[in-house]
Amino acid sequence: LYDINQTAAEFFRENLLRSEPACRYVVSRGISEETSNDFNLGFAPPGFEDLTVFLINKGFDVRDLSRSGMIIRNERGKYFDRFRGRLMFPLLNSFGKTVGFSGRILPQFDNGETAKYLNSPETPIFSKSRVIYGFSRAKEAIRESGFVLLVEGQMDVVMAHQDGAKNTVGTSGTALTRDHLKTLKRYSDKLVLCFDNDFAGRQATERSIDAA
Repeated sequence: LYDINQTAAEFFRENLLRSEPACRYVVSRGISEETSNDFNLGFAPPGFEDLTVFLINKGFDVRDLSRSGMIIRNERGKYFDRFRGRLMFPLLNSFGKTVGFSGRILPQFDNGETAKYLNSPETPIFSKSRVIYGFSRAKEAIRESGFVLLVEGQMDVVMAHQDGAKNTVGTSGTALTRDHLKTLKRYSDKLVLCFDNDFAGRQATERSIDAA
């Protein structure tokens, strides 16, 4: 499953570099080429089987691909890609291994009915209640600065790191959990919340305070 996720990350990265619309979107969000490379951002093409065919051709068993959460099997037994038309953020565990993804739909593929963000499902190697986005890159800066800066989304983490706040992390589509706190506490017992000042942001702040 680790190999499948890493190979998928490489596939998404190559597709981003080849896709002019996806590259334009990355630039429009203010993300530099260096930051895009550092966070290994990628692009899931809009086709239904692009990744599926690529991974099968790499020798992976379709049953393992399904277990990894990268592909979905419909009621007719046909497999198709979970992520399509999205800017892809690889999710890494504490050791820097790719264990899942979060995908942000690109504007040209948003039909108004599609979720803006889509995360990998729970798998044997990925649990959103445990994985902290950006942590493997931020942990030394957390130790050095003496505190953790927690933001809401992947894009917030990427931009914070680009602007020099290297001790920034984010949760992956879930509220802050006790498992997140246990991981962070190994590096600092000081947590600073920086969420949006809207209803959803205030709710997230309250939930995070309750968890802490």
